[in-house]
Amino acid sequence: TGTFTYLMFDSVTKEGLIIDPVKEQFDRNLQFIEELGVELKYVIDTHVHADHVTSAGMLRQATGAKSALGENAKVECADILLKDGDELEFGRFGLRAISTPGHTDACTSFYTEGRLFTGDSLMIRGCGRTDFQQGDPEKLFESITQKLFIFPDETMVYPGHDYLGRTASCIKEEKAFNPRIGGEQTLEKFVQIMNNLDLPDPKRIDEAVTMNLKCGYSLPLGHVNEDNFTMHDLHQLLDKLKPTERVIDVRTPEEYNQGHVPGSLNIPMGNENEFIEEIRSYDKVFLHCHSGLRAQTVFTMLSMQGLENIVCINSSGMADWEIASFPVEQ
Repeated sequence: TGTFTYLMFDSVTKEGLIIDPVKEQFDRNLQFIEELGVELKYVIDTHVHADHVTSAGMLRQATGAKSALGENAKVECADILLKDGDELEFGRFGLRAISTPGHTDACTSFYTEGRLFTGDSLMIRGCGRTDFQQGDPEKLFESITQKLFIFPDETMVYPGHDYLGRTASCIKEEKAFNPRIGGEQTLEKFVQIMNNLDLPDPKRIDEAVTMNLKCGYSLPLGHVNEDNFTMHDLHQLLDKLKPTERVIDVRTPEEYNQGHVPGSLNIPMGNENEFIEEIRSYDKVFLHCHSGLRAQTVFTMLSMQGLENIVCINSSGMADWEIASFPVEQ
């Protein structure tokens, strides 16, 4: 869908947030979050998308982050419905919500540290369409000209999409060169342009809107069959495991070879489907990784395929095992 996802974090505190995550990129995004050591505080959607399904619910369950959208979205599963001017703090920084309806009635842009994340409101040399989901060209004109174009010229613009390989612009360029709304464009001419685009509906609009009103997807909270299970708990059980129970390490082969839980099986994240019947054959499987995020990703994927024999160690991992000086095989 050409959707841009933005991951930001404080390099000192490691607190961060992600904007517009896509379901199909859930594994990639979660891996980045773990590799960078980010403590994800917020999962944000700029609006209820019509062209892709969000992974907000999945990331919320995997990381404990809170999901957030603009208040007009009326998404009941969201943790936070943002009003114009609300600020989300992450580490030493804040992200300010700016209500920018027009593409949809719930579109929200975000500002931090000289950067505007404009979703589908303002794009590079364009703007979002206004012909579905309570879109309104007059509202979009006001949102862009009165709420976004008032920022300093040097403010960077990071849109929700681009289909020509561009990744960023700035307010000065969009005010000068945006053919739809830049220059001396009038409201009347803008409305005429927007009402005559004659674009087909997004191919996935029915599926995407329905799913995104439910935060995309999240596992039932009761699906994890043992709460708060840690590597310390695993250590206590290790000598008592039955032949029908197995520890599975979902880290990379390189990480596994440097040291792993004795007797554990290495199935790197992304390869779980190749081993799904073997995993299904055990009475109980204990999933772990380095810190818990990749284990949660694999748990989510396997649970979506109906496996209910899994204990996911998602609050600790091999790092804690080594700190505790538990036995390690190589």
